[in-house]
Amino acid sequence: MASNSRIERFLNSLRENLTEGNYYEGHQELRAIASRFVKQKKHDRAIEFLYLGALELCQYNQWGSVADLASFMINIYIDEKVPVTPENKERVFDILEKLSQATEYYPRVYESAIQWTIGEIGGVGDSQMHHFVGCVMRNKGRYKEAEQHFLVGTADSPQILGNMLVEWAVRTDAKDYGMFVARGVLKYLALGWYEAACFCWRGFIARMAAVLPNVVSERSENASLPSKVGPVYYVSSPHELVNFVQLLLLTVERSDGNAASDATRIFDSLRRKYEASFGVNSATVGKLMDLIAEKYFGVVVQHQQSLFDIVNSLFAAPPSRAAITNDIDEDMD
Repeated sequence: MASNSRIERFLNSLRENLTEGNYYEGHQELRAIASRFVKQKKHDRAIEFLYLGALELCQYNQWGSVADLASFMINIYIDEKVPVTPENKERVFDILEKLSQATEYYPRVYESAIQWTIGEIGGVGDSQMHHFVGCVMRNKGRYKEAEQHFLVGTADSPQILGNMLVEWAVRTDAKDYGMFVARGVLKYLALGWYEAACFCWRGFIARMAAVLPNVVSERSENASLPSKVGPVYYVSSPHELVNFVQLLLLTVERSDGNAASDATRIFDSLRRKYEASFGVNSATVGKLMDLIAEKYFGVVVQHQQSLFDIVNSLFAAPPSRAAITNDIDEDMD
């Protein structure tokens, strides 16, 4: 109780500074007090104080100070090996949601937060953290960054990624939307997450049908066939690569892992017919297809890089309108 009253007393002092417009002074005082808590090994108190202080500064749009305090808090998480619990994540989510208004400071904080979860649970870190960041990046129109986080997100991420890939295609005036759905579906397949690939496809094709109703038509004669891929669609020209992605998913679904099976022969036929259609991305699509061949069709392929490095590096950035092309070196046409 005494510790709570002490924190409240410090916060009242901070509020006085902020009310009077003394933002820098308030920030520095808050930092000094938090540092004192850390030296006294009162890490829980320091975390709570930094969190509440950051929220106070959010009310005055002091985003640089908010980012600094959030980073300080997360560094305590890292140094003290604070466990990845819902309560500890919620503090980060709360600050990140507000900080998303300040794009220039955002990566610094979320990258630290993800590193904290990687250090505690290993792998690529916490899936909820990735999903949360992916959603914020999507809302900001930063699709490439959002995609990277959705690929290692939660079970909700694939469908949202599929929807987002249509937005990305529309925004860039894409000639063939298949260039975009391939980004999600092929990568999920290469990572061995078939269900995610299907949900990504279903999110994509539903959104594409709403955007281009004269291009997408459901094949009713196949409606009764059970499939994780969902209903079978036909997508008219010039979106042939959308049909390729659907055929690939249906072929994977029918595979039994036998390199001599009919499914493997169909897979090889799809590669020969469509791989070159990816233009400047044909070689990288080939690498993804090698990974898919290995995981689902019993084909052994030698790799020089780790699986995740290969998946994360594939696909050139897609073309976009003049307003968003300044930092794009390659296109997907």
